[in-house]
Amino acid sequence: MLLISVLLLLSLNVFSQTLGCNFKPGAIQLNLSGQSKGTTIVSYVVLVDASNIVRYKSLENSGVIESVNAGSYKAVALTWDTRQENLPKIEIGKNLTEIDHCLKSTTVDLSICDCNTTTNSITVPSSVGQSPQYILTDGKGIIQQVQNSTTFSGLNNGVYNHYVLCNSNSNAIVGAKIMTVPSTDFCRIVPLSYVVCLAECAPVICVPMVIAKIR
Repeated sequence: MLLISVLLLLSLNVFSQTLGCNFKPGAIQLNLSGQSKGTTIVSYVVLVDASNIVRYKSLENSGVIESVNAGSYKAVALTWDTRQENLPKIEIGKNLTEIDHCLKSTTVDLSICDCNTTTNSITVPSSVGQSPQYILTDGKGIIQQVQNSTTFSGLNNGVYNHYVLCNSNSNAIVGAKIMTVPSTDFCRIVPLSYVVCLAECAPVICVPMVIAKIR
């Protein structure tokens, strides 16, 4: 018997500040939590566009979705029992409202953003106010850096979102979730998003070489 299917994306909850970008284009990983279990239970995750059209779907019982392009989507989990009389049909290009005979989770907003910097440091706009704190999180909303300067260095390939705090007593620490910071502490609720894509070369090309003139 089916119970309930819940899509849990990156442990996100509803809160005042938004998370900006979540993933780079390509394969993305979502997590299912609370869905029914059993050998006959099937779950999929789909991404739909603003018109509720299915654009991507995961493999069976997997939260991995391959080759996702940049854009804004809503993610939803679909679950059903293969023993039931009528089975749903999940097809790319189909309206989500036309897919029935299954349980659907609540939707989760997703933002896939393309590269906008190729260096391992970013300089964010300075903010007015008394002793602002500049915050950098990853795409999951986990705080990566907290500092008083506007330049963040030593960044790896990935998605980053930048916030500014005006409350010097704010409890913003590296490793914490940005959602735990009270919305009243922010100078800027909506983050600026940066997608770092550093140049990578194959080892066979990057091995040091010595070139000598043939006599």
